[in-house]
Order: sequence, then structure tokens, then C-alpha cells
Amino acid sequence: LYFEDFAVGRIFEWGELSVTLESILEFGKLYDPVPIHVDPVAASESIFGGLVASGWQVASLMQRMQYECYIKCSAVISSPGVDKIDWLIPVRPNDRLSLRVEVTEAHISRSRPDRGLVRIHAAVINQKGETAMTKHGKSFFFTRNALKSAV
Repeated sequence: LYFEDFAVGRIFEWGELSVTLESILEFGKLYDPVPIHVDPVAASESIFGGLVASGWQVASLMQRMQYECYIKCSAVISSPGVDKIDWLIPVRPNDRLSLRVEVTEAHISRSRPDRGLVRIHAAVINQKGETAMTKHGKSFFFTRNALKSAV
């Protein structure tokens, strides 16, 4: 997929990916060791009523789903950042997650016309159809002509 394939309004979907108790505990212990991610007893006494995945774990899972969905087969250059992330509801053990990405903006770079910036709105959705996380992100992609002229 090249820049030209990311027309505004295009939808990409991918799913599903299961979240296990073990993966929540492992990620929490390594990267976000607050009690709601690593201690089932403490988590059961929290406002969540049980263990929940770290938001950063959910963001990492979203990135993997985006990779599998379209990044691995694209002429992506890099991402200059993320505009916004919202964690809306907790992700719990045994949740099954899917991804929905909509292209919201796409324009060619003025200074480097061999590439364009694509902005997206991505959502992680659980098995109940509830949106657990959203992200407004952006990435640069080469145009078809850029790679043809490089050969």
C-alpha cells in the first residue's frame, strides 16, 4: 500500500486478538506494575472489580493489529507521533479485541513530494462491540512514484 491507497474515508479492519490473564500479569510486571495490573486480590478491591490490562498494553496490541492489518504490506516511512489516545473502558482477561481504522486526512508533503502524511482514527473494539481505546495518529508513506524512481 502506498500513500495513494489511503484515501480519506477508507476503512481497514482486523481481528481478533485474545487477551489472556497471563499476558496482563506479564505485561504489568514488566512495564506497568500498579496493583490493578499485577495483583488480582488488590484489583478485585479496586473500582474495576478485577484485573485489567494496562492501557499501554492495549496500545501495544493496537500497534500489532495495525501492523498485521496494513502496515506490513505498506510503504510506510515512519510516524511523527500520535495526536491523542483515549482509554475508554478496561480490557479484561479473556477479552477478544479487533481493530477498526479510518483514514481521516491525507496530503502530499510540500517539501518532499515523494511522500505523504496520512492521519487516522483507530479503535480497539472488544467482543461486545464496545470501544476500549481510540487513537488519532499519523504516518508518512511513500508514493508509488517515489519507489519507482528509486529503482
